[in-house]
Amino acid sequence: MQQRYPRDRVADWWRQWKHPREFRVAPERLNADQREQVASHLTSLDAALADLAAARTAAREAAVAAPDPAAEFDTGRLAEAATGVWKAQRKLDQQDAVPQKTSRQISKSVRTAREALQEGIELKIRDHDGEDYDPGLPLKVLSFEDDPSLTREVVLETFKPTIHFRGDRIQMGEVVVGRPPRH
Repeated sequence: MQQRYPRDRVADWWRQWKHPREFRVAPERLNADQREQVASHLTSLDAALADLAAARTAAREAAVAAPDPAAEFDTGRLAEAATGVWKAQRKLDQQDAVPQKTSRQISKSVRTAREALQEGIELKIRDHDGEDYDPGLPLKVLSFEDDPSLTREVVLETFKPTIHFRGDRIQMGEVVVGRPPRH
């Protein structure tokens, strides 16, 4: 730290007195040890900020260099494939004409494919049949049907499931909603 001479103090005083009172800077009130501590802390802070900037730069470079895992999938085709698996499972669940053994084998294969999609690549296929309908839900309503047996709006049939891929919706569900008749 540089030693201050009385001549410097006079020069500092004169620089302050040239300006109006509201623009004057108060004289330094720290002793030499305190100034040294402040300088040491500022040096440490500068080093920490430099390390932080270097870490951010390295993280940005790593993010640019690493491929985006979602980029390897065509989400439109993925949604089509998932919808196909969902439709096949649904038809098998509704079918009684197929011989029992064949039906079970096909159903098991379709269920295995669906589980592989859901667990392997974080694909969620959501069927809405029987769920309460809320106009705020992200669903495309194909039609509303009045049903006197209903007391609230309910999804009667799902034509396309809602599909999420790694947390992002890639296909909006399409449904038919039943509602109580209006009076």
